[in-house]
Amino acid sequence: MFLATALALAPPPLDPAHAALDRLAGCWDAPGEVLGKPVRTRVRGAWRLGSRYLLLEMHGLDPADPYDAAILLGDHDKRWINSWWMDSFGAGYSAGGVGEVKNGAIEVLYSYPDATYTNRLVSDGKGWRWTIVERKHVGGGEKAFASYRLTPMPCDDTRFAF
Repeated sequence: MFLATALALAPPPLDPAHAALDRLAGCWDAPGEVLGKPVRTRVRGAWRLGSRYLLLEMHGLDPADPYDAAILLGDHDKRWINSWWMDSFGAGYSAGGVGEVKNGAIEVLYSYPDATYTNRLVSDGKGWRWTIVERKHVGGGEKAFASYRLTPMPCDDTRFAF
C-alpha cells in the first residue's frame, strides 16, 4: 500500500525528448573538427523560459578564428524537437530546425537555401558525440561537416555570448 501511495504522489517521469535535452544541461569541453580543421570549443546547456527551451551555447576558444552560436531546443509531444540556430555569422545564416529523439539520441535538421544540415547528438558514456552532416540540395550526397566530443567540465570562467 505504501509503495502504491508513493508512486501515485511521485511526479510523472519526463517525456523522452525532454529527458534527452535535460542530459545536455551543464558545461562541456567540446574539441572537434569543422570541415576537417581541428577546433577547440566549449558548450553550455541551460534551461530557459520555465524549462521549455534548452539554450545550447557554443563558444570557440581560438581568438584567431572566433565562433559563437546559440541554439534553442524545445520538445513537444514527447519525441519531437523544434529548434532555432543562431551564430556569429549573423541573421542571414540562422535557421529553424525540426527533429526528434529516438532511443535517447537527438537528431535535428536545419534547412538552408543550398543545403540541409543534420545534427546528431548521441550519448557517449558521461558525454556526447555531436556530428553535423551536410547534404547539398542540388547534386549532393552527404558529407561530414563537423564533429565534436562533449565531455563534462565545470563552467568556470568561460565567457559565453548569451
